[in-house]
Amino acid sequence: MTEEMKAELWEQITKEKLMELTYEQNLSDRQIAELYGVTIHQVRYKRNRFGVSLRNKMYGDILEQRCELYNHLNSEAKKELLKRENIDGIAKALTQYVFRSGPVEDMHAAGKLTQEDMKTLNKFMVNRLAGIITAICDGKWVHLGLLLASFEKFSTNWDPAEPDMELLEFVFHHFIDSIDK
Repeated sequence: MTEEMKAELWEQITKEKLMELTYEQNLSDRQIAELYGVTIHQVRYKRNRFGVSLRNKMYGDILEQRCELYNHLNSEAKKELLKRENIDGIAKALTQYVFRSGPVEDMHAAGKLTQEDMKTLNKFMVNRLAGIITAICDGKWVHLGLLLASFEKFSTNWDPAEPDMELLEFVFHHFIDSIDK
């Protein structure tokens, strides 16, 4: 193949092909440059333009939950979260996340709820969540199933749930980004 043909192929290389060469064939920038008759600088430029890097691959693997590291971290987090001694902290953090960091805080700030009202509501939420978390830690799935079934009838006219994963994903991405620094 002539150098001109190689250069033309390089101009038409796709992100997917560059990912294959870098990730699957494990070729260095120098090897890719030699294969296509271009400079290492041209290879690096195109990899940067396409976002093809080992860091991005690892980041993508973690995000797509395909790598051993993610599975290990996920397993360790589950073990930690299912420890009874962590119930208090988890219940309080969930109360802050689910309850306080939302419309109820706006109502409190607007004077619609007193400080005593907030203390009563917070205590109620923390205790209820702690009960549910305890049942989860203890593997009391029948208890949870019956509880949910008994309250399900009260919410039949509510709008369907729309899982809000935005903050969960943001915190996860922030954690992953902090590892690289």
